[in-house]
Amino acid sequence: MVSPAILQALKRSALVIVGFNTAGFAVTAVTRSHKITDLTGTTAFIASAWATHAAACHMHNLRLFQPSKSLFLAGAVTLWGTRLAGYLFWRVLQTGKDARLNFLFPRDESEPLLTGRSMYPIKLAGFWTAQSLWGWIVLLPITVSQTLTPAAPLGPLGWIAAAGFLAGFAIETVADLQKFYFKSAHPDKFMDSGLFALCRHPNYFGEILLWTSLTVLAGTHGVFAKHPWIIASPAFTIFLLLYVSGIPTLEKSHEKRYGKDAAYKDYKASTNLLLPWCKSKTSP
Repeated sequence: MVSPAILQALKRSALVIVGFNTAGFAVTAVTRSHKITDLTGTTAFIASAWATHAAACHMHNLRLFQPSKSLFLAGAVTLWGTRLAGYLFWRVLQTGKDARLNFLFPRDESEPLLTGRSMYPIKLAGFWTAQSLWGWIVLLPITVSQTLTPAAPLGPLGWIAAAGFLAGFAIETVADLQKFYFKSAHPDKFMDSGLFALCRHPNYFGEILLWTSLTVLAGTHGVFAKHPWIIASPAFTIFLLLYVSGIPTLEKSHEKRYGKDAAYKDYKASTNLLLPWCKSKTSP
């Protein structure tokens, strides 16, 4: 049974996230530029986490920055969101484009609205709607935990989960920077050094690790026992990265660009898809 307090928190989270993404859609539709897409989407995470934390503190007469599990969760989301938003915004400013999102925009001014190849801005609206849903689902454990246990300490399991979050955050950060600088210097080569020597998608491994760790942390003090459905957060992240927009897209792109390269074939055969230090299933 979901309590009225949880329902209210889930509604608040949805309003914040949808509000940010609606504003992002409006700006993007008018300017026909995707440069603020990731910046807006990840900032919505931060705003929602702090809105939930502030509301819980107000309800229980707690100081906003009183050390607690709830404060750590808000800070962790802020750290993740600030890093990711800053990196992706900086990257798109450096490259001037994001090829992943080109299909959402008209090729030129002659393309008609609604009925053209891009169905502009219908597909764009659908994308921003999906981004809102992504944020709301992934934040489920944060929203529920902050509402139920705003004053709870981290606890032993919480400290272990916090370490898992920091490890995942570090892996994702280093992998993103390694790939960006490598591709800037060698745009026609595939990345197989640094963390990418351990697995083909270490940044996604870090992303999965950090959100799984935050879910474990959020689930302490009986939260998971009462609301096991918060596991939807890491499950949704894993589903997206493994089967929808993450790894499948990159693997297809790499196969198209490097599939005939003997060195790439060897790399793919000997390096695991996602888990570091694990041999590929196709390796001898």
